[in-house]
Amino acid sequence: MDLLSLGLFRKISKFLTGFVYWIGDRNFMKIVISKRHLFKFYFTIIFVTILYLGLASTLIYFYKKQIEIGYLSPKDKLMPLFSIAFYILAVYSLYSYIKNAPKITFDKKFINFNNKTFLLSDIEKIELTGKGNFKCVLNIPMEAMTLKFNNGEIKYIFDDMYSNSWEIKSYIKQLVIDKEDFFESNEKTIDLSRLNNDNFITYRGSVITSMRGISLWGIIGFFTFLLLNNYKSISVWPSVSYLCFSLFWLLLHSYIMNYFEISDNFFVVRNHNFFWSKKAYRITDIKEIVFESPVEMPNCLRVITKDFKNKLYPAGTLRDKTWLSLKDKFETYKIKVRNECIFEKL
Repeated sequence: MDLLSLGLFRKISKFLTGFVYWIGDRNFMKIVISKRHLFKFYFTIIFVTILYLGLASTLIYFYKKQIEIGYLSPKDKLMPLFSIAFYILAVYSLYSYIKNAPKITFDKKFINFNNKTFLLSDIEKIELTGKGNFKCVLNIPMEAMTLKFNNGEIKYIFDDMYSNSWEIKSYIKQLVIDKEDFFESNEKTIDLSRLNNDNFITYRGSVITSMRGISLWGIIGFFTFLLLNNYKSISVWPSVSYLCFSLFWLLLHSYIMNYFEISDNFFVVRNHNFFWSKKAYRITDIKEIVFESPVEMPNCLRVITKDFKNKLYPAGTLRDKTWLSLKDKFETYKIKVRNECIFEKL
């Protein structure tokens, strides 16, 4: 074998050896890729963009109609300006959502936000839970993990924007904070029949006299009265409209009418109207509880488990004293309660 062939053979052999080692390392290295949430990211961004574009186009349409008529009032002359503003809002909303929820990739050494790469060793401070400002048209506080890097740059990973945000948090905790290899936790389902053996304390409000109860049953009762008061002239379409509206109103309010039960072993979420609904957590699995009030929502309870999965439960019937009593109960089990909306008297 001549020298040229021997040199080429050595280079190929070295490349193949390195490739085999790389493949072997990849097999043992967990790579986590963010998954944008189907509803909270994609549906929201599509809905908001279409809404702004629709408003802008509608204003342009009516402006053209007024021109054809030959009369423009002072208010009509402002339509193009408002239309441009809505077009700008559509583009800005689309841009801000994508910027606030970039594609994120992790491995043992690096974290990538779109095309920007950081070393995991350059992370100076980590806050696994808490609020971050989601910068859109308004700054909206949202549950997020906060990463501060040595160069002073801060990155927020918003829980609601990703369906696997819990996996990202678990990865960071195990790899960066605990200095351990990543492993996925195996969630054990709870046999709901076990709940019958525990003594629960119930934290609930009135489904009738609370503001949410009055809004629900008061409106339905009012339209029921109007319908029955004209029973002689009831036709199909008014009846169908009444039933559809009543069902929509019931479902809308039922979503925000949860209440809670707690024992020494379990925390259970129930619903006033969907009495068969029952979601249970082991007390030992709960990492943190958050009392919060999102935009246009009643007071809510967020459960954050030790594997960083979280769920928000609106509870519009509970009074402040009931919330505070529930907070005290959680704290007896050494569970952190982050109170962001309930006023505590000194």
